[in-house]
Amino acid sequence: MTSTTMSAPSSTVRTPARSGAAAGYGRFWRRMPRELGYLALTTVIGLASLTVLRGVEGLGAGLLTVLVGLVVFALLLVATRYLGMFELRRLSWARMPGIPAPRWTPPLKGKGFFRALGDVFGNPHSWLYYLHSGVLNPILAVLTTVIWLPWIAASIALTTAPIWASTSPYGPDATVDLYRVGVVHVAGWTPAEVAVAAVGGGFDPVRAAWLVAGLCALGLGMIAAFPFVTRGLTYAHWGLGRLLLARFRSEDLGVRVEQVEAAQRAAVAAEDNALRRLERDIHDGPQQRLLRLQMELAAAERRLGTDDAAAAESLEEARTLAQETLDELRALSQGFAPPLLQDRGLEAALEALARRSAVPLEADVRLTEPLPSPIERSAYFVAAELTSNAIKHAAARRIVLGVATEPAPTTGGPAVLRIRVTDDGIGGAGPVPHHGLAGAAERLAGLGGDLRIVSPAGGPTEVVATIPLPRG
Repeated sequence: MTSTTMSAPSSTVRTPARSGAAAGYGRFWRRMPRELGYLALTTVIGLASLTVLRGVEGLGAGLLTVLVGLVVFALLLVATRYLGMFELRRLSWARMPGIPAPRWTPPLKGKGFFRALGDVFGNPHSWLYYLHSGVLNPILAVLTTVIWLPWIAASIALTTAPIWASTSPYGPDATVDLYRVGVVHVAGWTPAEVAVAAVGGGFDPVRAAWLVAGLCALGLGMIAAFPFVTRGLTYAHWGLGRLLLARFRSEDLGVRVEQVEAAQRAAVAAEDNALRRLERDIHDGPQQRLLRLQMELAAAERRLGTDDAAAAESLEEARTLAQETLDELRALSQGFAPPLLQDRGLEAALEALARRSAVPLEADVRLTEPLPSPIERSAYFVAAELTSNAIKHAAARRIVLGVATEPAPTTGGPAVLRIRVTDDGIGGAGPVPHHGLAGAAERLAGLGGDLRIVSPAGGPTEVVATIPLPRG
């Protein structure tokens, strides 16, 4: 059974519904508890760092003359490394944008004494992490604490003004010496009335009521603005972490170069293995049959005119060998791009592959954009290899082949072509060197893709191949 679907891009673009200001403000409040927890823990860590690390620095400086100080400073750098790594985890917990961490190696494991010291002191990230966790972030923690902690206290005090500013704490003989007024008996007065009298020069309950209302409104405004305060202060710590704790761009470039080189080696290895496998298959199959065909034809030639019955038998055997050789060559050619792929595209080629399958094969192809010819050829090869492997080894009664283009799995990444083959066979599939699944994995690695196999004993088996598509 074959079903092929070609999905055309939609002519209408759906824009997501704009979230209102209330929804956006609600998101600030939902994130505020995490940010406040981050800031509170940062205060504790910052104060502890300022105290403990300064003491360790003094100890190391005092022991430099006997070289033990070098070990103390190395341990200090290692400690600030782990503090920085913990900081990145806390920023992630606070739902800040991700910061790519350096690729650290274990500081001491498997290294000699001087090699370990050299790696610690010679790594520029060690000093940047020390600058962050041992110097700047504790100072920033003190500065941010001076903002958010008094903000909480002031907002609570102002919001509760109707309670404390409208209740009289003054007894019958209470007096207050007011500026420009002198000694005033304030029995039964409220603090708000005393404040108004001090400013305005007399008792005025109406103005005192307005003062209480204004203080309460100011407190409510400070509470309403508090999520923006925690967000801004947390972003200040994130900015410092992004500056000092992130890995260098040159590291990403080096990793990318290594990935490209690995992909190139994998592509060369895949082509070499494919050629070796083709050579082996031709040698073990069609070549042997052609040799037998040649022998049968020679025998028939010798028997013509002397033993026509034996000659006819040799010719019949030769015809059978020729048919078997043709069938085997057709089977081998499935690993190459058929003319149908070049003429009508990947959908038609996979549909033909499904029709030729010895096991019922259902193909579902959903492409939203044309594919480059190299991608189409590789996709056909991988699909043919995966389905052929299922036919040969899975003892399956039904195979499903799904091929679809999908959006980028990561933000800013390329779209991908996903090839999914599932069968109801016996399971236990896995890559074997120089065989089908391993060859498909090498070809995918050469394209920057990957192969994922889920095949528990007893089945079912699902093999998913992913090929990144060129941008644009």
